[in-house]
Amino acid sequence: MKKLLLIASLAILGSTSSLQAQNSCGTDHDFAEKAKKYPELIAARKKFDAGFKEFLKTYKPSSGLNKKGSIPKYIIPVVVHVLHDNGSENISDAQIKSEIDFLNLSFRNLVSDSINRRQDTFNGIFYSFKALAADAEIEFKLAKKDPKGNCTNGIVRVQTPLANKANDELKPISVWDTKRYFNIWVVRSINKGNSVGVAGYAQFPMGFSGGASTDGIMVIHQEFGNIGTSQAGQTPNVTTSTHEVGHWLGLYHPFQTQMDTCEIDGDEILDTPPTIFSATSNEPLRNRCNNKKFNSCTLEVPDLPDMQENYMDYFIGNCASNMFTKQQVARMHYVLETYRNQLWTPENLAATGVFETTPSNCKPIAAFNTSARITCEGNSLSFNDNSYNNTITSYNWLFPGATPSSSTAKRPTVKYDVAGNYDVTLIVNGPGGSDTLTKPNYITIQANNANPKGFYTVDWWYQNNWQDKGWSFEYESPNRKFERTTAASYNQNASMLLPKDPFNQLMTVGTTASLISPSFDFSGISNGYFAFNYAFAQGRLPSSIGGGGTNEEIKVFVSTDCGKTWTTRLTVGSSSISTIGNTATSILASSVNFIPADQAKWKDVMISGASIPSNSNVKFKIDFRYQGGNNFFLDNVRLGSSTGNGEILNDELKLSVQPNPFATSTKLRYFLSNRKQVEIRIIDITGKEIVTLYSGEQSAGTQEIEIGKSQYELSSGIYFISLTIEGQKFSKKIVVE
Repeated sequence: MKKLLLIASLAILGSTSSLQAQNSCGTDHDFAEKAKKYPELIAARKKFDAGFKEFLKTYKPSSGLNKKGSIPKYIIPVVVHVLHDNGSENISDAQIKSEIDFLNLSFRNLVSDSINRRQDTFNGIFYSFKALAADAEIEFKLAKKDPKGNCTNGIVRVQTPLANKANDELKPISVWDTKRYFNIWVVRSINKGNSVGVAGYAQFPMGFSGGASTDGIMVIHQEFGNIGTSQAGQTPNVTTSTHEVGHWLGLYHPFQTQMDTCEIDGDEILDTPPTIFSATSNEPLRNRCNNKKFNSCTLEVPDLPDMQENYMDYFIGNCASNMFTKQQVARMHYVLETYRNQLWTPENLAATGVFETTPSNCKPIAAFNTSARITCEGNSLSFNDNSYNNTITSYNWLFPGATPSSSTAKRPTVKYDVAGNYDVTLIVNGPGGSDTLTKPNYITIQANNANPKGFYTVDWWYQNNWQDKGWSFEYESPNRKFERTTAASYNQNASMLLPKDPFNQLMTVGTTASLISPSFDFSGISNGYFAFNYAFAQGRLPSSIGGGGTNEEIKVFVSTDCGKTWTTRLTVGSSSISTIGNTATSILASSVNFIPADQAKWKDVMISGASIPSNSNVKFKIDFRYQGGNNFFLDNVRLGSSTGNGEILNDELKLSVQPNPFATSTKLRYFLSNRKQVEIRIIDITGKEIVTLYSGEQSAGTQEIEIGKSQYELSSGIYFISLTIEGQKFSKKIVVE
């Protein structure tokens, strides 16, 4: 049972603040996610906690504790990565510096609201939280040198559409050596599994499983600093970052959600009173400052009120979030001495330039983006300047192949009239010099002449030339992409797979992957169609995340202006998206790797008739919003105009080859609903035709053709049966033993 240290004269024996806007901390959830993927983290945590107990046996607090103006024992170089999408989350340098200033006040025990710390009697026992408050002797300084030794202001700005869906996947796009710099990522919103919203989260110092590139803290911009977009009001100061830095330095929540039962020292700290709390959507934070004697645990002796003042708790109000205790400081020193001891060495402080004056002569760093990188001839594109690191005095854009071909504007607009791939260059100048950024083949301009009328399909099963034909995938997340797989297919030998990602779990968020078609001529056609097959094992989130459920969806769009604007034609919502029924409610947490075993595990999606514009330039787009289910397979994408007999569907064709593999012979079977023109060929894996099995008309009914190994002089290996029916193509892989 915890024995509380009550007053400052007691010697030390040896894990938010007010998360503004009613958002909570995601650190515990982040650790739980990582521990599932890296079970060794559990042992690392136990070792970490045991090591702290040993550390306390010889730990001696510094004489500088609580002495205003004393020289800090630990100085930590900081880099702040502002991940933005050209919105309000691209906060100012001044807002960032205001956060660094407050971190130094809070960790040096110099906050102005320290007068709110209590000392009183409770059930006849005298206690002094005021006397337990301690100076951590830790100061944070923005780096003045980057990892290459170049001049920096310690702030990096990166444009990314995932600024509003941020998590560990996003961190590696901008990260400095985490052993030499304390990395802070500022974003618009965080995609973590928490039913009440996440204001910030940190990576604990133990284990580092998942890669050091994720080590640091991530905070939403409304919770960072005390000016600009920061939303004050829950406590006298915005203390979310202080709370998350505490986690980064090894502190737990005093209540340690779902772990502390008032009988267990869940935070491993002896001078914080026992407390218990579990955030809910009704009470994400504890608004108890009107009750100075609020006590969530009544079984402990001595029985004391909860420490509302502690930075690591979730209290809000004037009383909340203004102190670390002496033993919390000891734990942070333990981390800095054993787990993060390279950060504050004299050598590293010199290498990161923290003692140098604020640089005024750093050269700017060029950066830019455009909202659309693919468009058609004659369309205009606007470019955004995202340069940083110093004042920009002039811009010089180079747009080969565009009109105009150059610009000195901050955000220029240009037009491309000829199809092709084009480089874009930006040169920026400032007081410290100039910087040049060239993005090769950054812009793709497609021809306005659409594919002529006819039947088309996306070929990733045979020649795998879908990109050459103008089809493309686009992604919100650069870390999760479709990949070609031969593990499953609807009717060929390959499909496209978006692998499962169990950590993409926040309700209503998810990330989107899109397949975009080239242009097709549908002018004068009233019976057009666009169709595809997919297989998906829908997951269901646990009740702790947004109340449970799922929110994945598929949308089909059309465009008649070469993708400049899109119109929704069909939505497959969460209630019907699963292709294996609604029984897979636990597949999210399951280790099963879903692979559709047969066509019964696939669904067909089609838009047709009035949904297809009668236009000479029509593009199609499939959006799949993924939120945490299992594997998603896409196959058999096709389009055209239906004949009098309509499109031949794969389940109608009933194409099969049995046995397969075979050593002597096999039989090809399929069904025709009426008389049709048919061609059947055997092709080897290099694309060379071996033999034409049939060419001509066939009557309605089941067709059967025997294929003999010796008859057609087939060597052992892989071949494809190519079946063309009225211009519509089908394929089956066969293996000859």
